[in-house]
Amino acid sequence: MEPRRKDYAAELVRERTGREVEPLLRELYLERRHSQQEIADALGVSRAVVVGWLSEYGISREDRPPVVLTALSPLEERAMDGDR
Repeated sequence: MEPRRKDYAAELVRERTGREVEPLLRELYLERRHSQQEIADALGVSRAVVVGWLSEYGISREDRPPVVLTALSPLEERAMDGDR
């Protein structure tokens, strides 16, 4: 992506969110585990812009913490059985 377009997109994000792009991406992609497309949609930019930013800031999928699955409670199990 050409630098002018990237700078313009970053400025739009700052105006819309009041936050800098890098910490916002780290929160949305790493901590909250949103997809690249979800982030793009929320910020009003293309997925290609988000991919470029992730690369620029050295943020990768491997940086995400693992998903921790927990057992369902008996109440949740009954609720799930009702869907079948």
